[in-house]
Amino acid sequence: MLLSPENLKDFMIPVVESSSLFENKNVILCIVANPCAGGFTRKRVSKKNFEQLEKIANNARNKAKVTSVEEARIFETSHPGEGSILVSELLQKLPRIIEEFSDNRDESQHPKGLQILVVTAGGDGTHLEVQTAILKKSLENPELCNLIKKYVTILRLPLGTGNDGSDGRTLEEAFARLTEPAHFSLQRAIKVWYDTTGKNPISTEKYESLDSLPPWYAFNIASVGIDAFITYMTNRTKKYMPGDTYQLWVDLACVFYSWKFPAKPLTLEIFDDNDNIVETITSPVEFVVLGVSGNRTYGSNHLIFPTDKNLCTVRKINLFMKLLKKHTFGDGTHINYSFSKNFFANKIKITYNQKILVEMDGEVHLLEPDFYPLYMEKTEPIIPIIECNNQAVDKGAVPYIK
Repeated sequence: MLLSPENLKDFMIPVVESSSLFENKNVILCIVANPCAGGFTRKRVSKKNFEQLEKIANNARNKAKVTSVEEARIFETSHPGEGSILVSELLQKLPRIIEEFSDNRDESQHPKGLQILVVTAGGDGTHLEVQTAILKKSLENPELCNLIKKYVTILRLPLGTGNDGSDGRTLEEAFARLTEPAHFSLQRAIKVWYDTTGKNPISTEKYESLDSLPPWYAFNIASVGIDAFITYMTNRTKKYMPGDTYQLWVDLACVFYSWKFPAKPLTLEIFDDNDNIVETITSPVEFVVLGVSGNRTYGSNHLIFPTDKNLCTVRKINLFMKLLKKHTFGDGTHINYSFSKNFFANKIKITYNQKILVEMDGEVHLLEPDFYPLYMEKTEPIIPIIECNNQAVDKGAVPYIK
């Protein structure tokens, strides 16, 4: 049987109700699902996902029930951007939901109040849309931000193709946050923006929509250069060739990228946590990648940050070297070569005068000369997530007590 958003909900309820993380809390379960994601539609993958979740749910039914799912909702997306709209509407209603729950609460049965578990069921695009909505609402309204931190938690399921921005690369890894000892944390994001000081306002006469202009946000990595080109072409190919075509475009980009976007000297300034410049690089580059933290993958499990360092910049290299060393960006050994420089960074500033592509968790935009200097920087910890107590690496989140 294939996995659907509806039976995903049915599988999740017993798992949540047996999770010690939510003990004595009452849960509203909100699943934001992209029914066109590969985890639902690719028959072999979907069947495997159904069987794995059925097993996890059956195990949970044999455990003691420690909480109650008061309500379970499914929000199915039908077009890009809808995930952000749906979650924004939910968050706008959050104060009223909390108030109604408190008014109707029997204190003897519900001593510790409410948790809203937002589950993103799709690929990196679905995770990006939902987290962007949470981040923007939090930044716009400090009071709402405090409510989100206290009452809302997000769980990102790997039901897409790449799954670099999910909570684990498999459903077992993601659900371990509910079945194993775990804790709440707040995750940072990367804000991508440009300095408008002394510049004329950008109008829709030149750009299709002001909504498509910075600031943009990433919750895994943000990058400029060949990586963004590969992502752009992969996204376009998905429409005609379902599946993971990322590696195909890695190979093709080695040959064709420099024809479309010839590398010119670019100035990169790297800032530490105290906003001090620790390094300045001026040279043509293949790409620059900034992560929310180190120990992260991109491009369908390519190990771009194999250590705690979260910035990688690769100088322009010739075609032969690209083809010879492209595999190193898959296994993380690129850090051993002189063409790759790696740093700890809280913020970077890019000064350039050419068009180049920028990418945030799979969302790609064309940078115009108007957008420089361009900044990428880590935000404060805002996004409420779940982390396993025994996780092997630090993903930069800060433990938080609900």
